[in-house]
Amino acid sequence: MIVVSDTTALTTLMKAGLESVLQRLFGTVVIPEMVATELRQFHDSIPEWCEIHYIHEHPLLPVVSQFIDAGEAEAICLALELKADVILLDDRKGKREAEIRGLSCLALPAVLLEAKRQGLISSLQAALDLLDERGNYRLKAHTREALLRSVGELG
Repeated sequence: MIVVSDTTALTTLMKAGLESVLQRLFGTVVIPEMVATELRQFHDSIPEWCEIHYIHEHPLLPVVSQFIDAGEAEAICLALELKADVILLDDRKGKREAEIRGLSCLALPAVLLEAKRQGLISSLQAALDLLDERGNYRLKAHTREALLRSVGELG
């Protein structure tokens, strides 16, 4: 399975101390050079299971870059180039651009939901709390409740 990520998914999980979830779910996660650059601005290192790829003048890059940030734009172009199975994106505009181009997107809540279902984390609620507290990643109350209810963590 080929999984490409933008910066938000990785940096948020890294801040929360939950980045190993990605490796355990997907093995290798592919990131474009711009995402690696953005990660290095906030973290001492990039996880060893992240594979950095360089974008070679992808024809869509200038087009997509008009609407979203550089890391997301490169991630979308790389996902298209590699025919990725999934792209990890949380930004609404980025997801729209990826989906328009036929890419399958996963946001952080879906990643953590799958980690819970596979027994990789013991509590979805605790993981979401960590994202909120350390990663500054907040969900709307009704979305959070629906996720927790789906795994039996909310009556």
